[in-house]
Amino acid sequence: MHGFLRRILMPILIVALPIAAMIAYTLHYQKSQRQKTAPPAIVSPKFGAADWPCFRGDAAQTGVADGQLPDKLTVAWKFRAADAVKSTPVVGGDKVFIASADKKIYALSLKTGKVIWSYAANDAFEAAPLVLDNIIIAGSQDGILYAWNTENGQCLWTYKAGGKITGSVNFRRKAPEKTEIFFGCYDGQFTCLDAKTGQKKWTYAAQSYINGSPAVWENIAVFGSCDAKLYIVPLDDPNSTITFDSGSYIAASPAVLDGKVYFGNFEGQFFCADIKTGHEVWAYRQGTEAFFSSPAVDEKHVIVGNRDKKVYCFDAADGKLLWTFSTGDAADSSPVICGDKVLAASNDGKLYMLTASTGKVVWSFDTASPISSGPAIANNHILIACDDGSVYAFTAAQ
Repeated sequence: MHGFLRRILMPILIVALPIAAMIAYTLHYQKSQRQKTAPPAIVSPKFGAADWPCFRGDAAQTGVADGQLPDKLTVAWKFRAADAVKSTPVVGGDKVFIASADKKIYALSLKTGKVIWSYAANDAFEAAPLVLDNIIIAGSQDGILYAWNTENGQCLWTYKAGGKITGSVNFRRKAPEKTEIFFGCYDGQFTCLDAKTGQKKWTYAAQSYINGSPAVWENIAVFGSCDAKLYIVPLDDPNSTITFDSGSYIAASPAVLDGKVYFGNFEGQFFCADIKTGHEVWAYRQGTEAFFSSPAVDEKHVIVGNRDKKVYCFDAADGKLLWTFSTGDAADSSPVICGDKVLAASNDGKLYMLTASTGKVVWSFDTASPISSGPAIANNHILIACDDGSVYAFTAAQ
């Protein structure tokens, strides 16, 4: 019986096995062809580092973000404070920190915009906070500098300055456990504190109000004053400070790149100076309206807003005017460069995406509220705050 079955089944198997092999090969070939001809997956551009820890993204206040911006953005979420937010949002880890004129500091989820915690102070906040590891630091209009725990909002220390604080705090890391912070205020004092304890280390006196935020490059801090001078302060020897006389109030914050400091003044003049000598490298003196905007600076461009309703782009090397972009109102907001594009905002309520090479509009969004704050770019999110208290988060449009 078994022999009979073998005689019947063997011819069937001999014929069936090659057919099965042919079918398997055909199916594999068709699948491989489909994979070859399938359209590539759409990959969104990557933009921003993991954090945007301070006013202009880094201690030198260059206003430059990593990556490339997409051509179109979409609103991911919107948050509304009870009063104006004139300061740039900052990002640390998975949190966005907002300082508001409603006297509160808010910690929001970067992903959703939901409030994680808030802290109510005694007066309004105008300047962007600083995030250092697990501490967030910001100064208020009544001259109190606060430090909070980033996780729960617990107040860790306070420091009472001699005047209101309208500029952001900056920092220098001397060692992992030795970080110093620096800020100016309306009593003209430029102050150095220990970041962990809030204890004063030293002060240096300018001759008038300090309105903006200091830039820190290597072991030098640079800030402007309403006495028309730019102060270049060696942080290990403040008594060796040198100054640059701009001829008019300096209310804006400077930026530093490769040993050059860039800043504008109240009469529409814009300067580049050598940070080691304080000597002028180049200047633009054709303007009339104030620069309240801090410049964004890379190797090729210096891009800054002005109260004459224009955004200016200068050649970083020689100060040649490369282009201007007209907005509908004063451009006090500080632009940000990301790849080949620029984000700029204005009191006309619009956030603009421009090409860095020509200043042409790629995309814009109307918030319907004046914008004094600068954009922040972190972890594929763009954040901007408005004078009506709104804070927007944008991501790449699909």
